[in-house]
Amino acid sequence: MLVNRLYCQSASPMALQPQTATVSKSWEILWYARRRHSDVGLKRSLLAFAEREKVEQGETWSADQASHRQGAHRKDINLVLVNPQIPQNAGSVARTCAATSVALHLVKPLGFDIDSRKLKRAGLDYWPYVVVKVHDSWEAFYDYFNNQPDPKRLFGYSKFGQAYYATPGLYQAGDWLMFGAETTGLPKEAHAAAGETGGAMVKIPMLETHVRSLNLAVSVGVGLYEAIRQLDCAGDNLQH
Repeated sequence: MLVNRLYCQSASPMALQPQTATVSKSWEILWYARRRHSDVGLKRSLLAFAEREKVEQGETWSADQASHRQGAHRKDINLVLVNPQIPQNAGSVARTCAATSVALHLVKPLGFDIDSRKLKRAGLDYWPYVVVKVHDSWEAFYDYFNNQPDPKRLFGYSKFGQAYYATPGLYQAGDWLMFGAETTGLPKEAHAAAGETGGAMVKIPMLETHVRSLNLAVSVGVGLYEAIRQLDCAGDNLQH
């Protein structure tokens, strides 16, 4: 995109210096953002840019498209959200999965439409690069899991878990990490499945003096990166 006169803030706050440049999409985003002066304006500018890009490219995001567009992902670990309720949390988790090349599974019922505007806003441009498989129920997911090749185990994260989430040697290739709904946690079937598959219910420690639980997206980040650290440090799967 050729911009004949792109005005940038100079060293003096009272002066504007004209430039002529060929700018990339990232610079175009910044140009849109600079038109606004508040945090709300910045957010709206970025969202407007993303929506315009979607229209120009003729793309409508869907879970099916996401599952086909992921080029490669880790084969040694999977992430599962069971009955997530808040689209912004799911979007943040999707971002973490995109950053780590980890497949994301969603188990219905969900508290949002998988193609909803809020979910896409939370995920923005990285949704198409996340492997998402949507399972119609816990039973459908568990049947799918049982048909996957060995080795495989289920690990559930809960404030009632017995195992410490960062216990040395806890994780191995083939583990599936499960996180439950923001309001109710994992269902009892998931607790039972963790034991049946040789996994465990694990706990991330926290002080409950002022809070009852960690945010779902925060918990996923803590648990997933610890599992990846153990897997990568265990042998020949080191990734940079």
